Amino acid sequence: MVSGVYTLDVAGPDVVVYCDFDSAPGCVFTYISPSTTSIADISSLYTENDIVVLRHLRQNGKQYTADVEQISAFDGVPLSVQFNKNSGYRGPINHHMNPYIYLGIVPADSIANGVTQGWSIQGTDHTFTNCDRNPSSYFVFLLNGDIEPYVTTSTGDVLLKDVGSAWVTQAINADVDIPENFFVEDYELHFGGCGARLYGTYEFEGIGRVRGVALGLKSDLPVVRNG
Repeated sequence: MVSGVYTLDVAGPDVVVYCDFDSAPGCVFTYISPSTTSIADISSLYTENDIVVLRHLRQNGKQYTADVEQISAFDGVPLSVQFNKNSGYRGPINHHMNPYIYLGIVPADSIANGVTQGWSIQGTDHTFTNCDRNPSSYFVFLLNGDIEPYVTTSTGDVLLKDVGSAWVTQAINADVDIPENFFVEDYELHFGGCGARLYGTYEFEGIGRVRGVALGLKSDLPVVRNG
């Protein structure tokens, strides 16, 4: 198979995606077009639920990727990828900037005071201790079809510099690039039980504002037709 733009007909209405067959042998990473407004069954777009790729685009035009997995404390609990909903997980503050793609790490029913949360980036756990029983380990890709503004809250700088920023600071140069129009400009993530959140307006130290983010869904056997 050749990397490129495809139309998938396995998720209800046809969904335009970019299929990357070149980054890893024997599998494909699928990136959903930000112009998507409806997906009947996003789970039909991937076969692996233990890993995703978080790709970001920097101001200099270079692309970087980070493997995202579950933390060791929740080994065996799958990642959850949902479209325009967050069943079993805490909802995003900017849910009005829909539609959105939701990546949930630690489920809500697993949370209690003192529970370790976080995510694994490039094989290393980045964690925090929950203090308010909120399931606070998620990343939201805001497709923002109606161009709605952000709602922001206070953030915890210590957590953001470690847990919340790890997907950027620990990322590696992408082996191959994907088209820039498959990146989403607006995003929200929450990794902190006491209010540590990060938005698309965040300025990373030494990097500046990330121009866009994209979620790569892994499949071992792609189901596609020519677009």
